[in-house]
Amino acid sequence: MGKNGQNGDPFEGGGEINLSEGPFSRVTELVLHLFWPVSCPVCGKAATPACGTCLDRLARYPLREMCLECMGVYPCPNHPGSVPVRSHTVFRDLPRDLVHLVKYGSRRELGRLMGRSMGRTFGAIDNAFLVPVPLHAGSPRVYNQSLELARGIADVWNAEAGERLEWRIARPTQVGLASGERKKLPRDAICWKGKVPRGKSICLVDDVVTTGATLRSCLEAVKSSGEEVLEVLTWAAV
Repeated sequence: MGKNGQNGDPFEGGGEINLSEGPFSRVTELVLHLFWPVSCPVCGKAATPACGTCLDRLARYPLREMCLECMGVYPCPNHPGSVPVRSHTVFRDLPRDLVHLVKYGSRRELGRLMGRSMGRTFGAIDNAFLVPVPLHAGSPRVYNQSLELARGIADVWNAEAGERLEWRIARPTQVGLASGERKKLPRDAICWKGKVPRGKSICLVDDVVTTGATLRSCLEAVKSSGEEVLEVLTWAAV
């Protein structure tokens, strides 16, 4: 039995939230028109970027852990040394719209609130240091949405967050690419920079995980520095 009394695998349709009734019926209109003044994109409450309770309700229970190497169920018998990936929700409907608002709708503050919801959902990890997946070199965006998520998690966990990874190469967006194309990343595409305080457990943070290719490249960059990754946290999984 998962939290809120819901059964089943959330990535296979269990524990669904009906987004077509009640306050959720306004979501499409709010997202399309980027309603202003600022309001919660879930329930429409004015004067708040998003209600914490609304974001928390989007979590799918029971949370499923995935193997970063193959994106199968974790623990993985084929990759015993793999890192677990935990996702707050599924990348469709409202959770997908919220990501698009943060990335393309200039709703930076929403990203941090989504991160706080992730922090509440996952539960605190002792001595965590949250490292976001970096923006692609040459990205037109003025802020890193994954950094905002990491900062939000850090707020809840009383932890630290900071950028320690960067791309060595310019890489176009992966939006619209087939799964096989997404898996192809040049060797050493991402590198580690800076240091992490001694005794900290590194958690990688990203908005969406699809094939895991970018996250695996980040993992290799962390390992090349002599550090280790405890786990990966994402807002959503495809």
